[in-house]
Amino acid sequence: MPRLLPIDERLESAAQLVVRSRIFYDIWLYFEGAETRPAIIDTMRRFNEFFRFDPHAHFVAFVVHIAALFEMSEGNINLSSLAKEMKVANMIPSQEVVEVDALFNQAKQSASKAIILRSNLFAHRSDKLSYADAFRKAAVTPNQLRDLTEIALKIANRPLLARGFKHRVFNPQPRISAEEMLKALMQKNPNRERSA
Repeated sequence: MPRLLPIDERLESAAQLVVRSRIFYDIWLYFEGAETRPAIIDTMRRFNEFFRFDPHAHFVAFVVHIAALFEMSEGNINLSSLAKEMKVANMIPSQEVVEVDALFNQAKQSASKAIILRSNLFAHRSDKLSYADAFRKAAVTPNQLRDLTEIALKIANRPLLARGFKHRVFNPQPRISAEEMLKALMQKNPNRERSA
């Protein structure tokens, strides 16, 4: 049986997956959010063959990443397995264990909703649920998904700090770059844009 990667390497990978999941979420929300979309929709329509797929691709990538981080199965990098392994090996202080358990409890409902989307739409396509039915079944909001990334980062940071690594933060630069890209595209034909 193949040996597991070293715990530190798996912790680093999990933290990286959390940060990436938030990047995918932030870019998706920028393109699709009620607060941002009205100001950029005309530009997105001008480049329709790109923008009709790109926001969806970011959302799919987000859901697949965040759901994988909260699944409970063995054999892959996920927050639950890492936390369990560190508890059993006494690699994390007992107070941190209590806090990590509380964070998992806080994440439970939203994580299960992300897993519904991943398992019925994106990683697998259900033959029993339509696309709309899967979203109705998940009944998850963008704010719940954003909050799930916040909790995931807190969970990932606890064992990292216990192992002597620096804590991770979310990277706002990809969203900033998406905003700059849309502004540059708007300047190509500013008369067609709505006022921001």
